[in-house]
Amino acid sequence: MEPEDDAIKSLFVQNTAQGYKLLGLALLSLVLMFADSRFDYLSKLRFYSAVLVTPVHVVAAIPARINEWGRGAFSSRSELLNENAALQDQLLETQFRLQKLEHLSAENRRLNALLNASSDVQELVVRAQLMGESPDPFSKRILINRGVNDDVYVGQPVLDADGLMGQVTEVQSLHSWVLLITDPQHSTPIQVNRNGIRAVASGTRDTLHTLTLVNVPNTADIREGDLLVTSGLGQRFPAGYPVGVVSSVRVDTGKPFAEVLVQPTASIDRSRNLLLVFAEAPDAAAALPTAPADGSSELPGGEEAAAAEGPEAEILETDALEEESVADDDSPAAAEVESPAGEPL
Repeated sequence: MEPEDDAIKSLFVQNTAQGYKLLGLALLSLVLMFADSRFDYLSKLRFYSAVLVTPVHVVAAIPARINEWGRGAFSSRSELLNENAALQDQLLETQFRLQKLEHLSAENRRLNALLNASSDVQELVVRAQLMGESPDPFSKRILINRGVNDDVYVGQPVLDADGLMGQVTEVQSLHSWVLLITDPQHSTPIQVNRNGIRAVASGTRDTLHTLTLVNVPNTADIREGDLLVTSGLGQRFPAGYPVGVVSSVRVDTGKPFAEVLVQPTASIDRSRNLLLVFAEAPDAAAALPTAPADGSSELPGGEEAAAAEGPEAEILETDALEEESVADDDSPAAAEVESPAGEPL
């Protein structure tokens, strides 16, 4: 029994010694942790320890890197094709969004320019949108999305952000046709903004971007770069709207008139947002009195009496006075009445 007792005693002694060692290491760890948190004594030691352990980390990561390289090297051709197709789709979608962004930015600039243009116009304006163009190659007309329901009328001026575009020539319920100022059948009364010289600008058959001034004398003071605006004559276009800029002036001494070409200020082939100009409120025409079918007047008594006192009433009154004067001169008191034989009665 003695050998067994000795073994038990030695095991107990060893366990007790290991317990003391564990306790000592735990206390040392607590002391080091406290010193590290309160003081900076162990920062360098921690740095150099990390440097010494770095090779161990690299060696430990080698299997994971080998595995990742193997998967990339031995991936199937179908996976690469699928990934390439997905990237191409993503690229196309990104390009599409970029194009849309550019379009929206340009549209924003055009709307801002249109807003500034509408603020310069004194009359009432209504925004319209370009819907289409005439398929006839000899007619320069555009279709807009405003019609009778929007109080559009024939002859109404149409502008864009830069100047005069044309006038309405045909009105439908929801759409209207606009004849452009560059159409050869369209003429616009204009005046030179610099000196007030009046002329007529007509469209040309060959191009969409050129106007010509009709019957301008060779001695007219018109120069290249002059701004032409509507003169207001003809009571169709209000005065002051930009029409074009003189691009060239050719004077031939053998001809009585100069050849003056004008470039329109409006973006004839690019504008999509337009302005319909109302000289007065759209419902003002409906408020005007109209004559009935039987020809009788519907004016109130006061207005009818005032209307009767116009120039025609003055003429009638003058004629009545002349007749009274003649009657006074032909009365028996003023002249003798002779018989057919010539003797006084």
